[in-house]
Amino acid sequence: MENEFIIKGNVNHIDFIRFANQLIREKKQAGRLGSVRAYKSSLKSIVLFAGNSRLPFHVLKKAFFKHYIEWLENRSVSRNTVHFYLRNIKAIYNRAQSTGLVSSDKNPFEGLSFSPQVTAKRSLSKSKLRKILELNLVFGTSMALTRDMFMFSFYACGMGYVDMAYLQYKNIQGNMIHYYRVKTKREIVIFIEPPMQALIEKYRRTDSSYVWPILLDSATSEENYVRYRSGLTAYNRNLARIGNMLNIEGLSSYVARHAWATAARNSLMPTAVISACLGHASERTTQIYLDSFNASLVRRINKKVIEL
Repeated sequence: MENEFIIKGNVNHIDFIRFANQLIREKKQAGRLGSVRAYKSSLKSIVLFAGNSRLPFHVLKKAFFKHYIEWLENRSVSRNTVHFYLRNIKAIYNRAQSTGLVSSDKNPFEGLSFSPQVTAKRSLSKSKLRKILELNLVFGTSMALTRDMFMFSFYACGMGYVDMAYLQYKNIQGNMIHYYRVKTKREIVIFIEPPMQALIEKYRRTDSSYVWPILLDSATSEENYVRYRSGLTAYNRNLARIGNMLNIEGLSSYVARHAWATAARNSLMPTAVISACLGHASERTTQIYLDSFNASLVRRINKKVIEL
């Protein structure tokens, strides 16, 4: 069936794709490379659907997006990917509204359901974590690096891969790590426990400001972003291999984070403290209660959590 929304001929109206590409250039100049990657992939999808690289704003109506969602589903695109594309396209559209290019009264997304599918949260028992820790891997190999970063993530209150990749020695102040989570820009402060210190020393280099051998001081921000993305792919691939070796299903970069959160909850750590340690932006009560939490209490609980 022919796509009834295909744009034919030249269009003189304000163009969504042109505006989006301008926004991508701004994001790139600001170093927001994650947004650049997300916007580019979403634009590629909607251009393919529309059948044209020009897309005037007046075409973007509720019916257009309903057909776009159906088109994606017919191509067996996952629900989470559909949500990812629509979220980015909506962000670009809202930016156009904020600049006055589109009437603020228009909302072509109203009533559309494109919520992400909730994925099962996988955690690990301490016995399985010990198996990963004790796995005999040769230092200097990609597999050994993956295992060590996975354990560091668990020890460091569920630190994410991106935050480990960008972690620098300047973030280490005495026996504490101070860093801003890349995803939410929230400041995280954690104590360096002995197993964390051992891993920091294990990978210490005098010719780099980075704790882990992922990024380079000599590389540009774009080059390091590519290195981070490539490293994340290898990290998850190696974790799957480790999982197969130890008969642990679903081992991925998120599992250490969930494992720490689950262990912290089981140790009766308050939810708001867990949220603060993980750097979640959605825990509304975190900032209200944060000042009343004793840092030494958090440390005592984390020492119990990571004890294997």
